[in-house]
Amino acid sequence: MKTWLVGIVLPLLVAVAIVASPLRPVAQTQSSDQPQAQFCVSGNTGALCSKLPAYIGPDSRLGLTVGYNGLYGDPPRSASEDVQTPFDNMAWQMFVALNWAASGVEQPAAQGLTVPGSRVWQTYPKVSALFGNSKVRAGCPQALALPIFYIGSYGNGKPAPNNEEFLQASTNLPLIDVNGNWTLFERRVNAIEALYLRAPQGLSAQTLTTRDGQRNFIKANPKGADFTASASVPDGKNGSIEIKAAWRILDPAKDDASKYYTQNILLAVSGDLVRNGKPFCRSEKVGLVGMHILQRNPFVEQNKALLPQWIWATFEHVDNAPLAQEPCNVSNGCGSATSPTYWINKPSCGPAAAAPGAHYSFYDPAQSGLGTNIAPQGLLGTKTQFPWNPTRPYAHGATSQATAMPQAVRCWQIYPTTTVLNEQWRMALGSLKSVFQNYMLIGTQWGGQLEPPTPPNPVPANAVPGMLSNTTLETYIQNYNGSDPSLPGPGSCVSCHNFATLVDNKTSANFSFLPSLVDPVAGRSMIKTAR
Repeated sequence: MKTWLVGIVLPLLVAVAIVASPLRPVAQTQSSDQPQAQFCVSGNTGALCSKLPAYIGPDSRLGLTVGYNGLYGDPPRSASEDVQTPFDNMAWQMFVALNWAASGVEQPAAQGLTVPGSRVWQTYPKVSALFGNSKVRAGCPQALALPIFYIGSYGNGKPAPNNEEFLQASTNLPLIDVNGNWTLFERRVNAIEALYLRAPQGLSAQTLTTRDGQRNFIKANPKGADFTASASVPDGKNGSIEIKAAWRILDPAKDDASKYYTQNILLAVSGDLVRNGKPFCRSEKVGLVGMHILQRNPFVEQNKALLPQWIWATFEHVDNAPLAQEPCNVSNGCGSATSPTYWINKPSCGPAAAAPGAHYSFYDPAQSGLGTNIAPQGLLGTKTQFPWNPTRPYAHGATSQATAMPQAVRCWQIYPTTTVLNEQWRMALGSLKSVFQNYMLIGTQWGGQLEPPTPPNPVPANAVPGMLSNTTLETYIQNYNGSDPSLPGPGSCVSCHNFATLVDNKTSANFSFLPSLVDPVAGRSMIKTAR
């Protein structure tokens, strides 16, 4: 299909695509409104483009001062009732622009989204370039010109978060794939955010990248950090952007690498994290399985219901995990509190609705009798809680359970209009034979006030939708709403990041946990202690 035909042909194909995509979560309530993909922020809806949006497109409901129902209830009946689609289109526009080939941003989509090589977001600084490396890292041969994923430590068997990680930031727990390997995580920021972190308002003495700098900043800015916001028009200047990516190690004998965006890396693991005590550096091929995109938005008078709390978009590979048989959804939230399928504040959300013949990355249909989303338990009496094997599978025997698999299941059904948009965007990418056709938007969260408030809504009321999580990045907290202080942070981007503070543990960090890297030990416990 030619790119310029996408906007004409897609409406005719959506119904076919919905039937032909068995891995797509099927909405229980069909929307009578069929949202349309806006493939380029410039307004040319017929072709994918490399323009990175700075703000949402027109959204008539945001001019209201009323709250929103958090995407519960009936889906919108018309475009005038559809508050979510402009956010979801912005999310897809960001995903496509950021995954354009860095060497070909001026090239048309047929080249920019298919040629090999680093993507735009991979040119952004890593957080280690701002906050420094982990105390202990394994060495790697400089002769191999590959990106290095450092799994570093404090030198005492404790993984450090300054470089790449294998522990999820939300829980300090790992995610293990079907091949018995740890999932890897990396974080980057765009140049705009890097500049703000290094020298807020141009003042390097108040840098947020050191303890002393943050103390100076707090004295001068008692209200806290205020990251650079985007311009208030879709094609304006971008605001601060944070990226968090999840990767899995691919096994050529078991995985089809052609279905993933891949890169070859040097995996460098600190010796005190390895069973035999010896550091290693090994070449591996990894596939992208999850991606958070955060962009700081401004307050705009004509869209006053959109709070300046960032716009949060999260994507996953379509083969990550199945949907639960009875998931939380827009029709009933998570059901009645007296129902056995009321999943709020429960790590599991019941058995999976696995597609026949599907090959998932984080769920094994042959082990369907096991509980779902159960966090792995570390080994007792070992120097490190989750030790690495020196060879693949790197996580084999590294937990106290009989199986290392978490049996990940998606607990929240994707919103109906988001599902329809996913089909259109994936079809457009598929027409180019781009590997990014194998990814889907899980949801886009934005700052707004929910109605009705909590209770009766069982979810946080400070963002829309009230809950949003990625199965690769927040596997074990999908249903936590933050009401139980004994549990980790809530399965809501805004609600969780609302706890982020600077080094004094009081001053707001404007929804970013990155400044906590000046004191990573304290930062690791921030979510649990901030409530």
